[in-house]
Parts: sequence; C-alpha cells; structure tokens
Amino acid sequence: MASYHFHVSQVSRGAGQSASASAAYRAGEKLNDTYYGEVHDYTRKGGVIMPEIILPQHAPERFVDRETLWNEVEHVEKHPKAQLAYSFDFALQNELSIDENIRIAKEFIMENFVSRGMICDMAVHQPGKDLNDIPNPHVHVLVPMRPLNPDGTWGDKQHREYILDENGNRVKGPDGKDLFNAVKNTDWGDPETLEVWRENWAKKVNETFAEKGIAARIDHRSFVDQGLDMLPQIHEGPVVRAMEKKGIKTEKGEWNRFVKAINNAIRRILGKLKSVLDDIEELRKIEAEEKAAAQANHKEFWDAIKEYETDIRQKYTYGHGLVASKKMIRLYEFINMNHISSLDDFKDFTKTMYDRAYKLRHEMRDLNDKIKKCDEVIRYADHYKKYVPYYREWYKISNPKKKEAYYETHREELSLYHCAVRELKPKYPDMKIPVKAIMKKRDEYKAEYSRLSCRLPEYDKAAKQAFALQKQVADAHRERVQRRVIERSR
Repeated sequence: MASYHFHVSQVSRGAGQSASASAAYRAGEKLNDTYYGEVHDYTRKGGVIMPEIILPQHAPERFVDRETLWNEVEHVEKHPKAQLAYSFDFALQNELSIDENIRIAKEFIMENFVSRGMICDMAVHQPGKDLNDIPNPHVHVLVPMRPLNPDGTWGDKQHREYILDENGNRVKGPDGKDLFNAVKNTDWGDPETLEVWRENWAKKVNETFAEKGIAARIDHRSFVDQGLDMLPQIHEGPVVRAMEKKGIKTEKGEWNRFVKAINNAIRRILGKLKSVLDDIEELRKIEAEEKAAAQANHKEFWDAIKEYETDIRQKYTYGHGLVASKKMIRLYEFINMNHISSLDDFKDFTKTMYDRAYKLRHEMRDLNDKIKKCDEVIRYADHYKKYVPYYREWYKISNPKKKEAYYETHREELSLYHCAVRELKPKYPDMKIPVKAIMKKRDEYKAEYSRLSCRLPEYDKAAKQAFALQKQVADAHRERVQRRVIERSR
C-alpha cells in the first residue's frame, strides 16, 4: 500500500552530532573526521543500495569526495553549537521497482534541491532481512546548511539588515549599538519551502503511478487538512521496528498502538452519531408533516378533488363514465390509504417516499462496500497462502546470485506475497485470517442487500404514483381558478 513520509531535521553540534558521522552512517562508508580526530566506520551497515553526491554547477569538483565535503563543512563552522546540515528522509514506494524509485528520487532532488544551489549527499536504503519484514525503501539526503557562493567558496548563512529611521539613519539600541535583523540568505529552512517540497514529492510519485496505470496515490497533507477525522501515527524507523519485532515495547510503538485504538473509537462514535442524526432527521420530517397537516386548508383540498372529478367526468363522456369512476376510485383509495388530506400532504408524501428510496440506496451502497472489503481480505488471504512458500524458499537461499535469479523468476509471486502481507498484517499481526468467518459475514451482507433491493421498487413506485396524482389534482385546481379569474374580469 502506497505510503507518504517526508521528514527534515537538522544535524547540529549543539545536539552532540557530527556531519561526518551522519554522512558515514547514511552512506555506509568509513570516513576520517579531521575536526574531531575520529574515524566513523559504517562499512558493515546493511541495506545501503546507492550513495551518491550530486553537485550544483558552481560547486567545486572536489566535493564529489564525501570525506572532503563533510570535513570542509565541519571546519568552516566555527561555533561550538553550530547547525551543520539539513537531513531529509522520505519513503519510496513498494509499488515501484527500486530502479524506478531511484530515478524519481534523483529527479526530485535535482528539480527541488540542486536547482537551488544545494549540495546533496543522497543515499538509498532498503532495510529488511527477516521473513516477516515489510519492505521499507527510503532515501536520505544530507545537505550542508551553509550555501556556496557563485565562485564555489562557502557563503554566509545570514546577513544583517539594519533598522533605519524615517531619515534613513541607523537606529541605536539602549547600549548604543546599531539595531538590526538577522535575515537568512536562503529559504531552505522556511516552513513554506518545506511544504512546497512535500507537495512536489507527492506529485512526483503520483505522476509515476498514473504513468504506470497504478491506482494508488499518496497525499502530503495532514489528516486534518484532508478532512479525515483521524489522528496521525508517528514514523517508527528501522530501529524501533526491529525492537518491536523482538517483542520489546517502545514509546513510539506504544503511541502508535494508542493512536490506532483512538481512531477505531472515533470511527465507532461517528457511526453511532450518524445513526442518531438519521433518526433526528426522520423525526424532523414527521414533525414537518404533522405541522403541514394541521395548517392545511381541508376545504380547498376537497374542492380541488371535486374539480378534478368534474374535469375527469367531462373528459370521459359518451359511454366512458366507467373509466372516470375507476380513476376516482384509485385516487380516493390512495388518499385514504396514505392519510392525505391536503395538497401539501401529497408533496410531503412524495418527498418521504423519495427520501426512503434514497436512504435505502445509501444502505445498499454501504453493504456493497462491506462485501467488497470481505472479498478483498479473502483474496489477499488466498494470495498469502498460495505464495508464502515462494517467499520462504527465496529467503532460505544464501547464495546472492541464486537468490537474485530466484527472485527474478518468481517476481510476480513474491510481489503478490508482499502485497498480501502489507494489507493483512496491520489487522491480523499473527497472519491467522478467519476466512470462514469473513465468508459467513459476506453472505449475511449479501442477504441483507438482496432484501433491501426488493423493497426499493416499492418506494419508487409509491413516490411516482403520488407525484402523478398530486400533479393531476393541482393542475385541475389551477385551471379551474384561472377560469374563474377570467370570468370575473369580463
């Protein structure tokens, strides 16, 4: 299932961090840190697929060397609590191949970061070796916070803008020094810029999905901005996932379990609230009908019925009186059966029938959605059962070439297996899916759907009949009134 994650943080000496150590970890390399006189060796770190440094045009070629780049970053920053670099990480998509993911990630970095003059130390990670691991490919991008001048020298992070009076003179502070505002030389750290980057990444992924005919989509907006009544979970990361897998409870894991419980409770409450609101709406309709009946002019209604009967009998003369009688009998039966005593009653009854038909269709759509969800779980359960042997066989292969060859031969089966795990595991952590119970529930939904579909024509027929009779009586009454007005004016 497509997922959105795009996060940025800062590498800072004030937080006890080192730019060289951060770069070595992300690239899975060994770097000599001349600033601290240490060696950071992460060559045994697994899951690093492709580390690469991407330079803007004006950057010196020596910065292609990772050790050179980050040692210069360390030495150019003099403050003991200096902020050294921006650290981006964003999730890649399991629906795409690793090559496709790398391509769109590099395109995004070139279009959004490098185009602004940012040096980008990019590293693609694809962790996960355990049978139960869900693939979690992602990208790390480390960017020096200090910009480069056009000549390739290191620039300033910010500059001073002095506060001037109405005469253009600098304003002095209480200490006699010129007052000024510190203005950043780049917008890289602005919230507005980050929001644009977050949106652009979602667009890049969704465009690729559309090109490949993949229905999945991601959204950079929060649940609140999307209009979803749910709380967001926090990103756990590979360390937390590994601990949780071993049965070690973590704060992030506990928080996400708490959020899931809250969201489930919200869904239940909203469902009950909808039921209550539906009942309130029904009561309002009943109250409106009763009020309309109390205010109706019964004499005008029955005059309209008599006028309609007169028109009918004049129309069906010369041996067709039986036709007029049958029409009037049907009208009186309909009026008495449905307790109609005014033209407004006709309108209200018609509206009530149409509303009931609409509500019935809504219930049928809900049932159809539930049936589809049951079918989906059953299908994924079948895929899991069918293709887990392929995954286990692939996992047991230790020879990399044989492993890769087996993967290429059974790519479709392994992809279907991963897709099934990704969909089922959040709801069934132990992967024990109660297929028979789900099939039974699906059959119950289908039976209820069939029952409602039989009732729908009844409501439609009553609404159409009421509307036709109402129109006939109202038209006859209106024509009779118009004729009287014309006669009086002569």
